[in-house]
Amino acid sequence: MSQKIYTILFITLLTLILFVSCKSISSNTTSPTLITSATSTTITYPVSELKYKLLAAYPTYFWCDPDLYPVARPGVERQNAIEQFTTIEANQEEFSAILDHLNLPNKASYTDDEKLQIYREYKKLNGAVQVVSADSGYTFTIRIGQNQGETIQGTISTTGVIQMTSETASFNTCPICLAAGTLIDTPEGPIPVEQLGVGMIIYTEDTAGEKITTTISKTASVPAPTDFQIIHIVLSDGLSVSASPGHPTPDGRTIGDLKVGDTLDGKIVVSVTSISYSGSTFDILPDGGTGLYWANGILLKSTLAP
Repeated sequence: MSQKIYTILFITLLTLILFVSCKSISSNTTSPTLITSATSTTITYPVSELKYKLLAAYPTYFWCDPDLYPVARPGVERQNAIEQFTTIEANQEEFSAILDHLNLPNKASYTDDEKLQIYREYKKLNGAVQVVSADSGYTFTIRIGQNQGETIQGTISTTGVIQMTSETASFNTCPICLAAGTLIDTPEGPIPVEQLGVGMIIYTEDTAGEKITTTISKTASVPAPTDFQIIHIVLSDGLSVSASPGHPTPDGRTIGDLKVGDTLDGKIVVSVTSISYSGSTFDILPDGGTGLYWANGILLKSTLAP
């Protein structure tokens, strides 16, 4: 075979090798992939909106309206709405949430009827649910159901996720009871009302006006709402007692009705003071039918009496 033929064969073989190599490189090359990251928008809510979410989640919430308890007085709620409007409006976060809930515009002035609507929402947000800042959002406490109800505690995140952490039975009624530490007369000596229990023996007054011993048939403990006020009464003999305004006296009045110069348990009232109170109020019901007992040496009537 001549040199020329060898040369042709060599060139042909080289061309074939290059062709196969190029085809191989081409087949192993991939097109770029477009990776799209899915982004999610997280909505966070201010504390007033979170309170509205809690009220919606627990629609049977229980609370004590300070303008309706212990006695609703005509015109008082409207007057309070007008007087407190400037203060309510100053909290822009809360005020905006209230306007949104009521579908009211943000404007320069409001009618008295609109102020009353706003005031009612303000009271509800600050009285019906308690919210406290926590590391991952807020903790909350809310009461549901009236009388034999429940107290719910839990957490709510800034995104509105609610988690209940405890659910306990509670006697849900507006505080018309005694301040903690009030001493109840018993045969064993004065005992703080919060330390008494069903079946324990105390003194009561029977229908004939005689002081007798009896057992306790019922006890109650009621958490005081935010900004709750109790009444501190001082009598002419130096005895004093602190109780909720609606706590009854033996003659059918309430502690909140008493004025300086009135009588209570046969003594003159010399001082009546309204005091801020936090915590719980307490009461007991003695057997015997009258519902009467001595608190700090002063005869009062149980709020649990029929």
